[in-house]
Amino acid sequence: MLCPRADSEAITPKKMLFLELSEMGSAILAYSAILKAKQLYPEAQLYFWIFQENAESVALPGLIPEENIITIRTDDLLTLFLDTLKALRRVRREGMDVIIDLELFSRFTSLLVYLSGAKRRVGFHKYSMEGLSRADVYTHKVVYNAYMHMSRNFLSLVLALREPARTIPLLKASLAQAATEAPRIVPDAGRRAGIWAKLRAANGKASEDARLVLLNFGVGDHLPLRVWPLENYLELAGRLLEEDDVFVVLLGVQHVRGSDERIKEFSARPRVIDMTGRTSVPEVVDLCSISRLLISHDCGIAHLASLTALDTVVLFGPETPALYAPLNQNLTVIYKDFACSPCFLAYNHRTSFCRDNSCLKTVSVDEVYAAAMSRLHRRPSAAK
Repeated sequence: MLCPRADSEAITPKKMLFLELSEMGSAILAYSAILKAKQLYPEAQLYFWIFQENAESVALPGLIPEENIITIRTDDLLTLFLDTLKALRRVRREGMDVIIDLELFSRFTSLLVYLSGAKRRVGFHKYSMEGLSRADVYTHKVVYNAYMHMSRNFLSLVLALREPARTIPLLKASLAQAATEAPRIVPDAGRRAGIWAKLRAANGKASEDARLVLLNFGVGDHLPLRVWPLENYLELAGRLLEEDDVFVVLLGVQHVRGSDERIKEFSARPRVIDMTGRTSVPEVVDLCSISRLLISHDCGIAHLASLTALDTVVLFGPETPALYAPLNQNLTVIYKDFACSPCFLAYNHRTSFCRDNSCLKTVSVDEVYAAAMSRLHRRPSAAK
């Protein structure tokens, strides 16, 4: 599957499309790359193509107009197929000059790139690496650097567009000093009042004088190997509640709410607020803006927290913070750096043979509690 090449680096694109379907966190990590594209090509219209359930993570930073966010629903295979065709028709109708594929070696997105009609197509290319073939669809072929944070990997895709496409490999430039960041979102008084009202509806004892600690248990996560054991979270939560002014707020997805008797029993405690399945993506950001601390495994919620001043403690195991740490200053990462970690890789399409995530099980409650106390007692949150 071959595409004609475009070798000229002197371009002034009118329409640029970013493609990243499946990861909310990666969409947030791409912020600096999108910002750089806006700076380099101020006259260009920017678009983003993503699965519908992750679209709000693109809309929140405000760089991409909502009407330029192209979505695909994933409710079932038929919906996925029909929405993909609909999105492709729109992409071709819009007449994109450039498409930048942010996915790591996804064959599905390489097919979308091939069918997009864009003259210039930028993406990660396997070169001599094994097992990562996506066919020869990219005019600007960028090396994926497993030793460089993903925000800089994404930045390399945008900068490669200014280089001759015949350059092999791209990108021949250092990004060691390149600044990458997450956008800062400060909800207005109305949104803050709204999320407090929602908390009080769930627990009438919720007080604005309290310190809110958000716990993302991760039950039901689509990558369960990256989740800290539930019994550890419950023990940690009990110890956090020994602080008189702490309320523990539970976060998670709808289909696991109340499904575990231990969570259900814990949720009945006076200073626990069960918000699992009750918040939209913007409301999670609002909740982070009024809270003191988030404790979570590596996931989209940890990256949503990076959009605010919230202190966070993030546990890594099957993935590495060297690539995927959230881009915020108020961050403590706990990572045991096992010899077998990371086992979720671009090279294996995040498919691991591991059945025992000891890299997380060996993280003790004492260790996470100490990190949490250090954050809680360090200073009042800037968001408060």
